[in-house]
Amino acid sequence: MQLQQNTLEKLRNLINEETEYRSGPKLVDFFNGLGATDTYNRGGGFPSRWIYTDEKLSKINGTTQLDKCIRKLFAPENFIGRFAELDKFIAEFNQYIAFDGWQVLRKETEITFAKAGKIKFEENVEVKEDNFLQKEFSDISLDKYHNRNFEHSF
Repeated sequence: MQLQQNTLEKLRNLINEETEYRSGPKLVDFFNGLGATDTYNRGGGFPSRWIYTDEKLSKINGTTQLDKCIRKLFAPENFIGRFAELDKFIAEFNQYIAFDGWQVLRKETEITFAKAGKIKFEENVEVKEDNFLQKEFSDISLDKYHNRNFEHSF
């Protein structure tokens, strides 16, 4: 699978910090698990986390390693007790990867890919002030104030 730049940037953000914060050593471990052979140099000379991740994603883009990377990122065993959060991350990423013609699916503990269907854009619906106020204050009841006797002193 070949991803566009916007999708790769979103993937980088998910890897570096959105799904969990990965320090430099954790990023090296993550990509070494995909076949890289890097070592983390604590004394300097290691690029910023986003540059490192961008370089790694650029190198594996269009290869089966990218598929493995996405599966590893969204591996359900890393989200025990947080499956709703995992599904949120996948749904958000699918908004990007749909432009590349793909979608990520989670079936129980398995992460798979499918061809994306047509991209549907929500129409911008203009909200009128009355509709907004009605929606915002629909759960507020004035009944408890209706039967009170108010004394007005002027």
